[in-house]
Amino acid sequence: MSLLLGKTAVITGAAHGIGLTIAQTFAREGARIAMGDIDLPALEREAAAIRQQYAVEVRAVACDVTSSAEVGHLIATAVEKLGGCDILVNNAAVALGGTITDMSEEDWQRVLNTNLTSAFRTIRAALPHMLAKGVGSIINMASTQAHRSWPHWTAYAAAKGGLLAMTTQLAGEFAARGIRVNALSPGAINTPMNERRMREEGPQLRERLSAMHAMERMGEPDEVAAAALFLASDAASFITGQDIKVDGGLCTLPRYHEPEQ
Repeated sequence: MSLLLGKTAVITGAAHGIGLTIAQTFAREGARIAMGDIDLPALEREAAAIRQQYAVEVRAVACDVTSSAEVGHLIATAVEKLGGCDILVNNAAVALGGTITDMSEEDWQRVLNTNLTSAFRTIRAALPHMLAKGVGSIINMASTQAHRSWPHWTAYAAAKGGLLAMTTQLAGEFAARGIRVNALSPGAINTPMNERRMREEGPQLRERLSAMHAMERMGEPDEVAAAALFLASDAASFITGQDIKVDGGLCTLPRYHEPEQ
């Protein structure tokens, strides 16, 4: 298949989990890929594997999304080495819990800087190139935590909610100039982060995470990547300003509650 043939995609947080699977999926569909992440050894390893498997151009770029200079370098690499920036996936994030009364201002700022302000940086750098071509797809990775309330995740929810507001704003502002801006809100996904939590907290965590979904299971990274592929492709050419919940029905249920430890 070649849904993205001739296009260049920039993906942040691409060394692991959902970001990596999106990179693999886009490469399978013919896209050139600029992969950004702070974990350069893993990034280079995964980029080499994608390059070998799919025979597409892939660049691994060390990128801390809290740095405007590093974000600028990532976008510049895509433009100068891979021919442009047609698709931008803002996936990099950090998950720090804490009640609003106990969370330090430093942690609050770290979550917002990494999960929300980072998208400002990447879009600011990429948008001029998209506007010059008159076409582009921006995909912001939000979360069901922007739609539901549960204890100890105020900063994360605030950042993801802000990302949804930014998605709506930019979609309306730039649609007439050929730029589509959409979001994805995953539920609990089988990522390395959640697998680490299961090792630390025990197998009962999987049961709790599965039970909060109407489908009574966790999602897989390739299920999120499939939605990202749709939004990135011309199949979604008349879709902008939307948030697609890839959540197994989590947000259709009355509420989510994870028991206190």
